Amino acid sequence: MRIAFLVGAPRSGTTLLRVMLAGHPGLFSPPEMILAPFTTMAERRARLTERWWERGGLRRALMDLEGIDADAAKAREAAWDSASVADVYRWLGERLHGRMLVDKCPHLCAAPDALRRLADQFPDARWIWLVRHPGSVIRSIQHMPMSEVLLQGYADDPSDLWGVANETLRAALAAIPEERRLRVHYEDLVTDPQPVLERLCALLGLPFHPATLDPYEGDRMREGPPGARAVGDPNLAGRGRIQPELATQWLAGFDPRSAGPITRRLAPALGYDLDALAPPPMRRVSDSLGALLQSAQTLEQGLTVGSDLDAVEGRRFLLRMLAASVDLFVEAGDPDHPELHHAEGPTRKMFADNPDADYWRAPIRLDDGRAYELTGRLPPDATYLGVLLYGRGGRVGARIADRDLPRDADGRFRLRIAADPQADLVGGGDETAVFVRQYFHDRARQAPAELAIRCVPPPAASAPLGPERLAHDLERARRNLEAVFTRTLAAQRLASTTALNRFIPIDGEQLFPTPDNRYLVCWYRLGPDQRLIVRGQLPTARYTSFTLYNHWMESLDYRRARISRNDRQLAVDSDGRFTLVVAHGPHAHPNALDTTGHLAGYLLVRVLLPEGDIPLPSAEVRYDREPVD
Repeated sequence: MRIAFLVGAPRSGTTLLRVMLAGHPGLFSPPEMILAPFTTMAERRARLTERWWERGGLRRALMDLEGIDADAAKAREAAWDSASVADVYRWLGERLHGRMLVDKCPHLCAAPDALRRLADQFPDARWIWLVRHPGSVIRSIQHMPMSEVLLQGYADDPSDLWGVANETLRAALAAIPEERRLRVHYEDLVTDPQPVLERLCALLGLPFHPATLDPYEGDRMREGPPGARAVGDPNLAGRGRIQPELATQWLAGFDPRSAGPITRRLAPALGYDLDALAPPPMRRVSDSLGALLQSAQTLEQGLTVGSDLDAVEGRRFLLRMLAASVDLFVEAGDPDHPELHHAEGPTRKMFADNPDADYWRAPIRLDDGRAYELTGRLPPDATYLGVLLYGRGGRVGARIADRDLPRDADGRFRLRIAADPQADLVGGGDETAVFVRQYFHDRARQAPAELAIRCVPPPAASAPLGPERLAHDLERARRNLEAVFTRTLAAQRLASTTALNRFIPIDGEQLFPTPDNRYLVCWYRLGPDQRLIVRGQLPTARYTSFTLYNHWMESLDYRRARISRNDRQLAVDSDGRFTLVVAHGPHAHPNALDTTGHLAGYLLVRVLLPEGDIPLPSAEVRYDREPVD
């Protein structure tokens, strides 16, 4: 019996080559019959009971050889239940009428014992070994529906399959005389097929036939009826022509670093230089993600603070800021479709958040002529509302507060934001965000503002997320994470050395302040049996508050402890003077604040829209046994 075995790793193009050879009148080249890996048809039936989608190849071959329908082919196959595979090969050979059988069987690359057996069983067989770039094979496998099921038995991971399969074939075919084997590159087959097919025909002892150049001429058993469907690449039938672009198409997304060690070692020997490939866009995503995580790890290693409480809160702060940075730039960073979202809250705090404030943020971009419309309704009893544009690096841009906000009798307003002198808020062109802040004296009584933002005119639908954009957004998230920590630690160093147990004014320029505020800061440091007594006079202002913060400029847990008081919550005398007690734990004093176990941290005073000078409060450390005047 004259036979040639067509082998290669899955997704190497064996289906295409099989169909091309099927056009030669001297060859019978059916779909995968899946005979070669087995010695008996009973073994084959047991395997195909599990892999039912591979049953059709032999039946389709029988239909073509005998001119029978699918049911008759199934019956013929069933009659061989007790036969050997060698018997079936002999039966096929008797009906080929001088033609050579081309048995396409990629399964053999996972069956080294069967390769050796076939070499002995068919000592004059010809062997066609088709190889394809490992990147194309790996990427094609990764995009196969149900690849984890279809490729069971080949390799545990797609990154290893090419190397394992081709190493198995190389070792087995090395024992075959050179004149009976030929290695073919898929890339040559699709870009310049005639020289390849001429060499193959010579290997098979046949003259070249031009019909082999058109795999879509005639039937060639590319498809089949239910129960006898051809086994192989399901995409072949839909192409209609040989596509030279497939030689490199899959490589655009392949990262050579993803190849397994066997693949990396074998690729040069088979003519593929993985290091010559340009890095794929997805590598930039991996690099950006790796850099973000490396920054987080480096920052964590640098969190060397004395207190265990500060240290553990620093790790929590790192996680919060990592999540906030990803949300900010990956999830909520589209300036074409902006949405206002709460930038801070009980579990996301930075740069001395105010428990009495809501912070809304939306991404914008004014450098290309975009304009935005911010609409809303301000409740009549709102303590304060301000709108502010931020430029790159946190530059404070145009702003407007409620006192200047044009609104109707119901409190509704509409602002146009653009780099246009006629806009309500005029940007300079580098703005990246709009912030809206609302202050409350009493959240239980005062309603939040109604707010919405949109780009005008509305842009086209957003493009699907791509690797370039995601990599860019991850890099912005990394820079933001590092900037938050740089500014936070710089503020802590400044406060703890210049404002130790005393108040000083600060501008907070690097900490995204509310521009209508004036700030006073005190870095308190207390022993476990000490408390801080603060005395002063409330300034004349729209709003004033005293709030405790930890090492990381996060307000202490205001859901569970009294850590902040505003001017309407402070007990004052007839002259507006007050005494505030900062203590460890609950305290009987009417103006007490609870450090919640923190021995050091910030006490920050906010004064919103003050009238005149702001008197500095005094601060005095006392032991618990000493009375408060």
